[in-house]
Amino acid sequence: MTPLEYRKFERHASTDEYQGRLERATGWIHTLFDRFSNPVVNFSAGKDSLVLLHLVTVRCGYDPDVFHFDNGLLNVPGVTEYARERIDEYGGTPFIRTSDGANSEKMVLEEGHGYRGFWGHHSALWSRREWDCRLLGIRGDESRDRRDRFDSDGTRPPVNYDEQYTAAAPVHHFTTRDVWAYIVSNDLEYHAIYDKQGELYDGIDARDNRLVTLYDSEFDSRGALEVSQWLYPGETNALKEIEQNDGD
Repeated sequence: MTPLEYRKFERHASTDEYQGRLERATGWIHTLFDRFSNPVVNFSAGKDSLVLLHLVTVRCGYDPDVFHFDNGLLNVPGVTEYARERIDEYGGTPFIRTSDGANSEKMVLEEGHGYRGFWGHHSALWSRREWDCRLLGIRGDESRDRRDRFDSDGTRPPVNYDEQYTAAAPVHHFTTRDVWAYIVSNDLEYHAIYDKQGELYDGIDARDNRLVTLYDSEFDSRGALEVSQWLYPGETNALKEIEQNDGD
């Protein structure tokens, strides 16, 4: 993060608009922990879920289960280690799971880039731990799907009851600048990929600056493959070679 960006986010953190959205998120988190008996925080280690985890554990004082899925070969380097460090630092009971094929070709060729492995572990833990709501770091301004996915009129927490697993998004109303303002004002350590991508995009708060798995077709429209090729060519080329060899 450049000094100019830091000052911009620091100033934004002092605005009434930001403070209002922060208080709303805090109130929603308390409402959700009152409404549900055992929420779980889904923690990808991206900037939005980082803010959510800190809000829940440090600002609001809860000690929830925290679920992180290790995508193995598809992970941006260092993500799972970073996730462990943040959970250890902020609090919560970590449930960090890895697909059986995460560190082999099976993850790439048979598990749909990890999603089947994710849901298998998530489903088993949902029943075993008796989770009744998953808290997600999803924001409405990221896409129409994410904006429309959660039912909220702005006065109550955004909750989606239509899924098999009830989900809530306490930072749904945050802007990207809000997220970075929270990170700066609370001196949170974020993953280094944001600085790396910020240099390629138009700053650290560029819309396309996201933490996603390497070589993931879901994010092709955002140029994720091209960016991962630029930042992590060895890892990305290894994944491409696995897929190409499978087609021979």
